[in-house]
Amino acid sequence: MIETFWHICLLHDISTRDQLLREAIRVIRTKQLFEQQGLSDIELSTDPDMLFQWMKERVGERELGHFPGDRDLFFKLYHAGKDMDLLEYALQTMQQDRVTGGIIAHPGIVERFFDMCSRQQCRSILIAEAEKYIKGFVEMKSRIQPFSITLLTESYMIGRLFKTYFTSCTNVNVIQASIYQPLPLDEKYGAILSMPHFGLKMNDDVLSIRESESAAVGHLLPLLQNGGRISVTLPARMMFQSGAIGDWRKLINESAPVQSIYSLPDGLFRPFTSVKTYQVEFGKAAPDQVILGRLQLEKSRLVTERELTIHPDQFQNLDNWRIDLLLDEDQDTLRTFQQAAIPKVKLRDVADIFRGKSILKQDLRSGNIRVLNISNIENGEVMLDQLETIDEEERKVKRYEILPGDLVMTCRGTVNKLAVFPETDHIVIASANILVIRFQKQINSYFAKIFLESPIGIALLQSYQRGTTVMNLNPNDIAEIEIPMTTEEIQLSIVERYKQEKEIYLTSIQAATSRWRQEKEEIYSKLYGLITSN
Repeated sequence: MIETFWHICLLHDISTRDQLLREAIRVIRTKQLFEQQGLSDIELSTDPDMLFQWMKERVGERELGHFPGDRDLFFKLYHAGKDMDLLEYALQTMQQDRVTGGIIAHPGIVERFFDMCSRQQCRSILIAEAEKYIKGFVEMKSRIQPFSITLLTESYMIGRLFKTYFTSCTNVNVIQASIYQPLPLDEKYGAILSMPHFGLKMNDDVLSIRESESAAVGHLLPLLQNGGRISVTLPARMMFQSGAIGDWRKLINESAPVQSIYSLPDGLFRPFTSVKTYQVEFGKAAPDQVILGRLQLEKSRLVTERELTIHPDQFQNLDNWRIDLLLDEDQDTLRTFQQAAIPKVKLRDVADIFRGKSILKQDLRSGNIRVLNISNIENGEVMLDQLETIDEEERKVKRYEILPGDLVMTCRGTVNKLAVFPETDHIVIASANILVIRFQKQINSYFAKIFLESPIGIALLQSYQRGTTVMNLNPNDIAEIEIPMTTEEIQLSIVERYKQEKEIYLTSIQAATSRWRQEKEEIYSKLYGLITSN
């Protein structure tokens, strides 16, 4: 049914998301008006002229615009789409949209929100940018009845779609407005659900922080009732980035204390499946305990994998909201490091950190500038003989040059690799997949490498991971990592022992490999002799 409707539309150049939605709304609205006036659509739907005229007189052009066709086209569309579920049609249309590319949340987000509303006995709820939760509406239709629901959307066409679909639901109100601007609403709500756009910069001088996520939360919070709660989906950088975002976390926790934070599993939000996300619940009242948890998908449902509680005062003292460290079941070593009396220093205070240059495949050609990429780091060493080159003026790439002794680290891909850059006579620059950490004198690059590839270092690096399956480390985030600060002598002794033991290990591996090769050859020769002797 839906495919037939699409096919008819596409044959008549009705192809964009809003165009496809508009004509489905027009058809369903026409049928609704038949029913409201006590008419059977059989009376009119068999006559193309009468059906077309009736639609034009009652489904106004002011709401949906001029119909882009004649009576025969509307006749076909009406009979193809009059029995469609408009919400299901909208969901499938949005999922097929490759131009607008909007987020569609997993229905489990809506289910957990309704569960929270039921527990907190919230009756009046607001769902912001409601089109993002359309899959949840499709699967949770039976859950909306006990609540007075306001659906907020910035899109006029989505607003018309919701008004048409929920026309018989007196408990559902639809409002067109943007959560990235102050909302002209007088009503207060017991609960709000929101998933702001990820990573947009707002062009508003009034905002102290121009992140789209913080702007949305700031505009929604005044709409909460006393004791109300707002559940917000946030990307990883909002949980641990310092500076203005760090200041925002402190301010928001004071004005609307965090009630809970849950780490969400991969792939919940189309098409942004590689962005690590968290569901954060803020409230107008201070909680007795802050709940921290990790969710997982189990038979298409979001269920709790691990959960713990901490006192609000302890949560307030946290520098960031990297709950993954607290949820790690094997975190004794990490906790010992964090609580140890040994001096620690953030990388930003002892090193310059930068990401390499974006190099396209067509840029690679014979030239005098060599490029370090992920594949050139193997077993903790840089393979200088494998570097590809580009033909570029030295002055244009000087800022990306890697110097001997720099610590290089992969920031993308699936495996984290570290190496100390060796001496070379050539000019080598880092690609955009590489972070370069250039330490000041008080930190030995080899010492830092050893620490970062240790279990503690790996846990710290993973806690600053912005991606999910595919790694995505940001220089500003890495700069926040703390490493132990000790004397130069102690650093050198650790480095020397590491190098010596690694050399013994590699020598042993080489000897064992050589012996195994020789033994195999002797065994094969003996076997060959046995065969030929017969």
